[in-house]
This record gives sequence, structure tokens and C-alpha cells, in this order.
Amino acid sequence: MTHHSKVDVYIMAAILLAIGVFLLGDYWIAGPILLILLLCAYPQSYVTTPKGLVVRAALTKVLIPYEAISYIGPAAEDRDKFSFTADRIRIQYGLASDILIAPANRNAFFADMAKRTPHLMKRGQRLTAAFA
Repeated sequence: MTHHSKVDVYIMAAILLAIGVFLLGDYWIAGPILLILLLCAYPQSYVTTPKGLVVRAALTKVLIPYEAISYIGPAAEDRDKFSFTADRIRIQYGLASDILIAPANRNAFFADMAKRTPHLMKRGQRLTAAFA
């Protein structure tokens, strides 16, 4: 199942501003900035596959095996390159790795991940390892 990311108002405002500057004729400044903003902001999606969670952001693609995930829950205090909004979800995996994402429909994402990670227990708005 594919989960799309939230659209951030600030990124959209920056893109619209860069388009305005580009149309006013300042191509050499606005062109590269617009290209970088578009590459960083879109496309972002989170795909649940039989092997694991695939996070597609900008020009990168990260596969996180379900067995390696130890925590899925809200992370409002942190910032990361894969998520531009304040309403983010932290996914901890491996020994010391984590990633922050912002799916458009959090409830559908949590339900999908709960089905695919039976080793995690639901505790409030979090999915955590049973031994934690």
C-alpha cells in the first residue's frame, strides 16, 4: 500500500515564491532554487511491501525491513530531511537508526504498519517492541 506525505505550507510558499521570481525574469537565481525545492519536496511516499517499508524522498529510496523496526510513534520535537511538517512519525530500526516521516493519513499508516509488524505492541499512539 502506498502512503503519500503531507504537503507542507512553508515548502509550497517557497516554491510559489521561486516560481514568481522565475516568471519575473530572474532565471539564474530562481531556476536552480526552484529545481532544488521541487527535488527535495516531491515526490515523497511510503510504500509497504512484502519485504519492508520503502521510504521514497527526493532522489533517495530507503528499505526498512519490518523485523528491524522497534518503534513507531509520534515525534513532534525532532526534525529530519525526509519530513518537513510538524506532525511527524518516528520509526526506529536497527541498533541505532531512525527516520522521521509525515504520512498524510496517520491512522491508515499506523493500521497498515500494525498489520505488518506483529512483533510490535500497540501502546496508545505508539507501536513498540514487546520487551521495551
